[in-house]
Amino acid sequence: MPKTRKNVMWIDCAKFLAILGVLADHGKGILYEGETIQYISFFSVSVFFFLSGMTSWYSLERRAPEETYLCWTKRRLWRICVPYLAAVAVCQFFKGGFSLSLGPFVLWALNFNLEGQFYFVLIYLQLIAAAPVLYLFTVFCRSGRFRFLRRLVYLAAAGGLSIFCMKHTFALQTYGGGNYLLGGTFFALFVMGMIAADMQIMIRDRSRAVLSSGLAALLFAGMLAFLLTDRLSMDEALFGWVLRVNPPGITITLYSLSVIFLLFSLGSLGELTESPVVRRIMETLSWLGRYTLYIFLYHMLILEYLPILLPFLSEQSPLKTAVYLGAMIALPVGGKLLYDRVRRALLKKAAEERRKVSLPSG
Repeated sequence: MPKTRKNVMWIDCAKFLAILGVLADHGKGILYEGETIQYISFFSVSVFFFLSGMTSWYSLERRAPEETYLCWTKRRLWRICVPYLAAVAVCQFFKGGFSLSLGPFVLWALNFNLEGQFYFVLIYLQLIAAAPVLYLFTVFCRSGRFRFLRRLVYLAAAGGLSIFCMKHTFALQTYGGGNYLLGGTFFALFVMGMIAADMQIMIRDRSRAVLSSGLAALLFAGMLAFLLTDRLSMDEALFGWVLRVNPPGITITLYSLSVIFLLFSLGSLGELTESPVVRRIMETLSWLGRYTLYIFLYHMLILEYLPILLPFLSEQSPLKTAVYLGAMIALPVGGKLLYDRVRRALLKKAAEERRKVSLPSG
């Protein structure tokens, strides 16, 4: 898994497929009934945290020599805090009868629970703050003759810390892993992602990519069959209701890792196929994957208002599914693109004004 943006296209593709899993999970009762589709989608958040570990490693590895770890952390936290605070304001505006109030806004923002999915931001901020230290541990484990053993011990320590956080810590009363410091077992998945990125695994040969994809498909099918048959009863017997989906127990963790292996293999195969059609599909999915944060922040608000705006789509149907999924993706992405365009125009205008002022008068 090399470091260049071009060669991690599969990660952005995987992010988009993971956000589709989130939308499918939260669409239960509106877009479909029954639990099978929801169980299939349970990989989504775990995959996100694994990929976040990978992208954090890439970002730290690529950072400019003059950028300190503290500056890197501030920059990354700013990039998540600003969209989050904007989302809190938008959601409060609609939920509060089309009005804004500073006091409730501050409380909602600090508690990360105005919308259920905001717990993700709370965990992610903690992991980003810890990322430089985790990166240094990851780099330390790569050196020497016993790097495999070092990485294994490091991963075991991360798993132990995850369990400790779940048993002996409390963050905020939000949802799932947001209740625990570092997100409970999500922390271990984040560290797994960092280690995976540091190992720089890649497939350079098409035949190996085909073989890897076949093995990954078999592993995924086996884990999915076990998940749909067991229905998390093994995890409930071992951990009660504490470790199941959010934060993930053994079954969801292994199932999510099988999804990651499948996406990595298929992404590598797509890169090596050199088909214009496959390339265009991957580029589109990768482009959409860069906007998953905005889809994640706003999709529940959109899902809440779509039945009011589209009352004629009351019956579950393929058309309703397509319209709802399209809206939950297109509206946040379109809003971000519009914001970027307006921001660029304002910055350009400000630069022109400064240039005019700096010109000597004739």
